[in-house]
Amino acid sequence: MIKQLLKKLKYALRGYDSSEKVTASSEKYYVAGKGTVVYSEAEIINNLLDKSRIIIGSNVHIRGQLLTFAHGGKIWIGDYCYIGRNTYIWSARSIIIGNRVLISHNCNIFDNNTHPISPVQRHEQFKSIITRGHPDRIDLQEKDVVIEDDVLIAANAIILKGVTIGKGAIVSAGSVVTKNIDPFTIVAGNPAQVIRVIPEDERA
Repeated sequence: MIKQLLKKLKYALRGYDSSEKVTASSEKYYVAGKGTVVYSEAEIINNLLDKSRIIIGSNVHIRGQLLTFAHGGKIWIGDYCYIGRNTYIWSARSIIIGNRVLISHNCNIFDNNTHPISPVQRHEQFKSIITRGHPDRIDLQEKDVVIEDDVLIAANAIILKGVTIGKGAIVSAGSVVTKNIDPFTIVAGNPAQVIRVIPEDERA
């Protein structure tokens, strides 16, 4: 699935002009496919100023925030996805989201710690952000996040760094995902635990 998604997104990067394919104005530091809508309440913040770092597929609807840090980050989203209001997807390394993924409102997806462990370094990061912008050299202990096809992430869920969520899985409302989720399982809680496996006859 991931190899096919990467191939499709590479073609999208070659063939689409984001200024023609989305409805909201922006700095154009991203690429979006046909039929994609970035709503007025959405934000796309690409601190790397490299549009190949944020690639959005076709027929995607975005109401939340996509952000890459200044020292690194990549957000690639497949086709027919939804990103709800007040959902924050912040990448300092790599967040790859498959096709037909629905992410509700008030969710957080991070591939990093967002701030250093050290209070001294944390303060230096804060000073940089409020004066010059995100620092281009910092260690936030980044780890890739992968969300495979047909995943549903319900409201107020949190997906933390280093996690892979398998195809067709469901993350229940308010869950905190700290480890990998197998395909076609439903998880809930903090930390999220499997509450049931989706039977074969409910997967189509």
